Amino acid sequence: MAHFSRDSSLISKLSQPEGDVFTMIAAKWTGKAEDSVSPHDRDQTKRLIYGILYGMGANRLAEQLECTSDEAKEKIRSFKSSFPAVTSWLNETISFCQEKGWGCYRLFPLLFVLNAVLCVPLNHIFV
Repeated sequence: MAHFSRDSSLISKLSQPEGDVFTMIAAKWTGKAEDSVSPHDRDQTKRLIYGILYGMGANRLAEQLECTSDEAKEKIRSFKSSFPAVTSWLNETISFCQEKGWGCYRLFPLLFVLNAVLCVPLNHIFV
């Protein structure tokens, strides 16, 4: 996500030799010091990030985060405003795929390290 979006804030966080990436992102997103991020905050941030990347809507994300749909919508909005380059990248990727007219299911080589090819519903994820 950091590489593809070129989000300087994420790249900076990931370039640090010490620390947990989800704790670092949670600290930036919530405005807390890293040592003040609780395991619950870290877990919620991790679920939010993967939810956004995999195209989860607010209702499904609310189930994952155990909050209301309105709270989930606000978390998504807040995260995306904290990392605007990620939002731009997601929007550009979705537009690109829609312009190509890719159908409901598409093989998408995403995880080069794992040498895997994913088949995911287009309505949920293009990235």
